[in-house]
Amino acid sequence: MKRVIILIWLLMMVFSRQVLASGFHISSIGGVSTGGQQLSHWWISKLQPVFEGEASPGAEVTIQIDELTRVINAGSDGNWAHQPETALSAGDHQVSISSGGSTVSFVLTLGTDNVNWDMVGSGASETLPTVGFFLPTLALLGGGSGLMVLGKKLKDN
Repeated sequence: MKRVIILIWLLMMVFSRQVLASGFHISSIGGVSTGGQQLSHWWISKLQPVFEGEASPGAEVTIQIDELTRVINAGSDGNWAHQPETALSAGDHQVSISSGGSTVSFVLTLGTDNVNWDMVGSGASETLPTVGFFLPTLALLGGGSGLMVLGKKLKDN
C-alpha cells in the first residue's frame, strides 16, 4: 500500500502542470524580451513601458520606479503586467521589482536620445532558469528516498 501511495505521489509531481517553485522573473520590459537575462541596466525607447513577468499564482508583485511604488497581484496562471499610469521622463530611472522574497533591481534608461547603442549589446549577463524548473528537486527527492530505503535495509540486517 505504501508503494502505491508513493508511486501515485511521484506521478502527480512529475505530471503536474502547476508551477511548484516560488520562482519570480521579469519576461519583458517595454515589449523587449529579457531572454532570462538579469542585467543591471536596460535601455528602452518608450516612455511608458509595460513590465511583464511570472510569479507564483496570486502572489503580490511590488514595482518601484524611483519613488513611485505600486503593488499588483499575479493572475491565477502566475503572469503579471504593469504599465505606469503616466509617461515617465526621458533619462535614467531606478527600478526594483519584487515578489516572494526575490528582488530584481536595475537602472532603466528611457528615450531614444539617451541610449548608448554601443553598450546595448555588450553587457555581461546571467541566464536564469525558467520558473518551475524541477529536475534538481526530483534528483534530491530520489536521492533522499534511496538513502531512506538503504537505511531501512541496513537496519533490518
